[in-house]
This record gives sequence, C-alpha cells and structure tokens, in this order.
Amino acid sequence: MEPGSPSLKLLCPGCGATIQEILKEAPPYDLMADHGSETQGSVYQAIVCSKCDRRFQVHVRNTGSGLVAGLQDETTAVSVIDDPTTSPDDEWDTEAYQRENLPNDPGQIFKFATYDIDFIAGEVESGGHGSVAALNRMLLVQYFSAIEAYLSDRLIRLLLDNPKSLAALVIGNKEWAGEKISVVELASNAHAFRDWVHTRLRELMYHNFVKIDQYYRSALGSTIFPDEATKKVLMEFVPVRHDCVHRYGRDHDGRERTISKVDLDKLGSALENMVAHLEGLFVRRRTNG
Repeated sequence: MEPGSPSLKLLCPGCGATIQEILKEAPPYDLMADHGSETQGSVYQAIVCSKCDRRFQVHVRNTGSGLVAGLQDETTAVSVIDDPTTSPDDEWDTEAYQRENLPNDPGQIFKFATYDIDFIAGEVESGGHGSVAALNRMLLVQYFSAIEAYLSDRLIRLLLDNPKSLAALVIGNKEWAGEKISVVELASNAHAFRDWVHTRLRELMYHNFVKIDQYYRSALGSTIFPDEATKKVLMEFVPVRHDCVHRYGRDHDGRERTISKVDLDKLGSALENMVAHLEGLFVRRRTNG
C-alpha cells in the first residue's frame, strides 16, 4: 500500500490483528438533495483479515465534513486514513468563521431581514409591476431563509454555550444513537464532542419545522410553535416553499403557485409569532438563570 493512499483501518473483532486496506470507493455528498438523509452517500466494502481469514463488510458514509466508517455490527470502530474528501488545510477557514461569528442576537437579525421583505412587497404591490408574481415567490423563499438562519443560530448558540442543553439534545436524539467519535479524535481535540454536534447541526434543514421542533424540545425543553394556529399556517407554506425553490413556483401538477401580499403577510406574521415565542423563552431562561 502506497503511503498517503486512502484506506480503512480497524482491529479484527475475531483475532485482534490490525487490518488496513485501500479504500476502493469514496461515496459522494449530494448538496442538491431535498432531504438531509439523502445528501449523505454511502457504500459497502468487503475486507478480509489476513491473519484469521475472516471477512467483514465495512459501511462508509460521507457526512459532508468527511468520511465515517464502521462494521455492520455497529460495535467495531473503523478509521478512515487519508480521507480523500477532506483537505488538511481550509484556506478559507469557512467552518472557523461560521463557528466564531455566530450573531449575538438572532432575533434582531430576523427582524431586519423580514422588514426589508415587507417593504419591497408593499412597494411592488402598489406599483403594479408585471413581475409581482415572480417577486412574491422570491420573497416567500427569503422569509424561509430568514427563519432558517434564526433557528440555526439560536440552537447552535444555545448548545455551544450550555453543556446541559448539549447533553440533553444528544441523549434524546435517536438518530445519533449509533454514532461514534474515535478515541484518537477525543484525545487530540478537547472540543471534539462539541464540534461533532456543531457539524451535525449545520447539516440540518431548518425549514423542516417538525424535525427542528424535536431538537428544540430536547435542548430547550419547549416547542418552537407558540400555538396550533401558528403551526398550521407554517406547515401550509412548507410545500409552497418547496415548489418555489425546486419547481420554479409550480406544484406537482404543473400549476403555477400564486402568492399574494396577503399570503406574505400571513407567513410573515406566523414567523414573527414563532420568533417572539422563542425569544421570550430565552429571556425567561436568562432571568431564571
């Protein structure tokens, strides 16, 4: 095996011998997938222990931040050596910038973003421009971008600042139950556990309100929805957002989505209710210590 070749390394569960074989295929990571679970490509590779001739199937998955691997028994750790999907030097320091520049007041950022949306929508509506329909679809998507940024920043900051909330989220998250962090990573990085959670949180699609609600329930101890009426409004707009982003404003039957200023106001009010509800929870949390 040539030095620097991507490979899989583990201790044989049968005899304890070290097994290291070249990685035959690196699974892709699909940034354009609609669902978070579909972005992470995976492959299986058969490896054989040269000492006891036992054969194993290794599952290799691309998380977007690198490859992770393990045996099908989910108890044996497998290391990916010289991961071909990661670069040792991030010249742009993208993750570090995002981690170190979380906004201190996501609620205020949300207000600024949605004020601009309401202002533009009102100006266009009164001006009678022919591009109202297309612009309203763009503004609807922008509303979702604003709330996704808010929900992401609020949750990540809560977990980075509060170890108890971090632990509560991980313990209550069934999707992460089988995940592992290598002892080498833990030994070399004092913040390995926190960084691992941060990476997983950045992979989430925050317009999936039902799923994100479960994360907030675990970490914050409360739902993101102030009431059932607000939840109903927001859930009605989720498929509209999907069609605007992925179908150029057409539904699955090819009909154009018509979005009015009234629709935008309805969505904006529901999102503002959600943010006000969550901001109130954070204020009470700080007040109560």
